Amino acid sequence: MLEPEDTLKLNVLIATSIAIRIDTYKLTVVGLNAQLKEQTIALRPPGDTRVYLEDVKKLLVSQVLGAMGGYPSYLKRWSRMGQVESSNLASLLKLGEVEAVVAVSNSTNLDEKLLALTWWCATNTDNQAEIGRFLLTKPFVLVTQTGREIAQYLLEFLPFVNDIEQLIDTTSLVLQKGLISQKDQDKLWRQGQRKTAFLVGFAERMQGNLPNDLNLQPLNCKHLDLQIINPEQAQVFLTALVHILKKINQEYVLYRALEVLGQYMSHADIKPENTLEKINQQINQLPKTTDSEQAKLTARLLLAGVSERLVVSTISAHNLTGSAIRKKLAPVLEPIQKALKTLTSA
Repeated sequence: MLEPEDTLKLNVLIATSIAIRIDTYKLTVVGLNAQLKEQTIALRPPGDTRVYLEDVKKLLVSQVLGAMGGYPSYLKRWSRMGQVESSNLASLLKLGEVEAVVAVSNSTNLDEKLLALTWWCATNTDNQAEIGRFLLTKPFVLVTQTGREIAQYLLEFLPFVNDIEQLIDTTSLVLQKGLISQKDQDKLWRQGQRKTAFLVGFAERMQGNLPNDLNLQPLNCKHLDLQIINPEQAQVFLTALVHILKKINQEYVLYRALEVLGQYMSHADIKPENTLEKINQQINQLPKTTDSEQAKLTARLLLAGVSERLVVSTISAHNLTGSAIRKKLAPVLEPIQKALKTLTSA
């Protein structure tokens, strides 16, 4: 049961707020009024704080949605599917429930006002980074001040992210045009020389606009199928992949690196396969050139067929981690590295 004083304060907060969040660590409930001023209630639980916080949420739900028994179960199912009706969005931001904020962040009906309120509700919650990533997938968010604030938060949060896929995803998201400064981009690129998950994010997001800190020069290949490797930016991209694959010690970095490489080098006559032998069989069926560019052409076509399919079954079957990935997959990775070297040599 809630303390009578807390019940009274919460009812006033509900009536005067357009958004509400709960700080479970400080045991406070914070409301944001129409003038965007914060109002804070310090809770005074007489017993189990977890139970007390659940009672607070039940009061919020019953007063805001008229639903008894806590956060509606159907919203839990739909939270991450973007299926919450637009008419409910504003109400969901008054529940003090993180899953409700996730539901709103996934909605296809967000506008700039709701975006700012959603990010305010996410602040100081355990799901703030997750909600930020959801929001940065929406094109309209990228040109807002809130979008830039989200990107800055995610950038500062990167050192605390242990999940490799989240590292790659977050890097890719914050690199979207206009979100972070050039100085921050350059710093992230330098960090990527050590932490290659960042470089994969660059390879996925910034093809054609990668930093050329090695002063790489364009090539001058003549064959039509080699025009893709000629530009300076193509050389920067391929050199970054050389660096990533040389240091592979994590499966998801490898999966994503091979996927972005294969997509970049894709060719109408080559389809991705699960072995290099099958890719080479496709190459052997194509006409050969009679000039000095045959080695580069073969390398380009080989890379057009690479994807995570080449490695995923081996990694899964042997539960490979760390340097064991490079050792066990040497028969696959070494030909790919050789092909990359061929394509980055004049």
